[in-house]
Amino acid sequence: MNPADIVTASGFVAFVFVGLIVRAIHQSARSRAPSRIKERLSGFGVSRGGQDSIAGERNASVFKSQGRHGSIKTWFDGRVERLGVVAGARGVRLVAVAAIVMFVVSAGIFHYSPLPGWGTPLAALGFGAVTAAWLYRKLIKRYQTRFLMAFPDTLDLVIRAVRAGVPVTQAIITVGEEVAEPVRSEFKTMGNSLKLGIDMNDVLDVAVKRIAIPDFSFFSVCLLLQRETGGQLGETLENLSAIIRSRRDLRLKTRALTAETRVASKIISAIPFFTLAMLYTTSRSYLMILFDNPSGHTILFVAAGLLVTGMTVITKMSNLDTSR
Repeated sequence: MNPADIVTASGFVAFVFVGLIVRAIHQSARSRAPSRIKERLSGFGVSRGGQDSIAGERNASVFKSQGRHGSIKTWFDGRVERLGVVAGARGVRLVAVAAIVMFVVSAGIFHYSPLPGWGTPLAALGFGAVTAAWLYRKLIKRYQTRFLMAFPDTLDLVIRAVRAGVPVTQAIITVGEEVAEPVRSEFKTMGNSLKLGIDMNDVLDVAVKRIAIPDFSFFSVCLLLQRETGGQLGETLENLSAIIRSRRDLRLKTRALTAETRVASKIISAIPFFTLAMLYTTSRSYLMILFDNPSGHTILFVAAGLLVTGMTVITKMSNLDTSR
């Protein structure tokens, strides 16, 4: 291949990677809670002073100490830890195996493509990374969906226990034995921590960071506010349960209304690759002009940019984020 082919292939791969990096940064920025909310939550432990304040600072440092370095290993360990929470060790193995299988399959396919020798492992590595990222988000989404489907019923159980005069700590322990997964495992972990004598604030702080679902954060804030200011916890949790059910119904309605658009976007994104594969198999000489001619390089580069841009817009329009 001539230098123009190498430049075109490099530009295409670089464009795809830049798009993935920008999308990852955008998703990470959206997943962070606003600073004013963090200040309000941190004020609960600081205002009381004493042992709770020290425990809160120590607990927060556990989650922030690794983030200061900003190294690739820290980023990777955080993703593996999050994957372990939502899918366990089986999920970690599943993502690793899927990435390796896609790398091997892509390397075998691109071996017969017009890419340069160094482009084959690079493209295969990109497809493996994309597969791992897609499966990672899929597992997290499945965990969030299952959690949010069972969480309102969990709140109802806590409400009945509180109105019957059961302490909220004992209600959390009971929930860890009665409700469906994955809520049961999370509340069981919280209950075991409470049995060991760990303060409620510390248990909730760790659970909020581990679960990372806004609806559970609302529940945590309700408990913290009730401990600080008093009031009718049962009534507060009943209102929260109604809000969470409304949010769940809104998510389901959104998915139903955008189902056709989401399916169409997947079909549209697959058509160019399917067409290229068919032409490469049946009429290779007709297709090779895109790789051998400088004008073809420009067409491929523009087509890749338009495809990525169009699919990004369609995805953002159809996948409305109603879980925040």
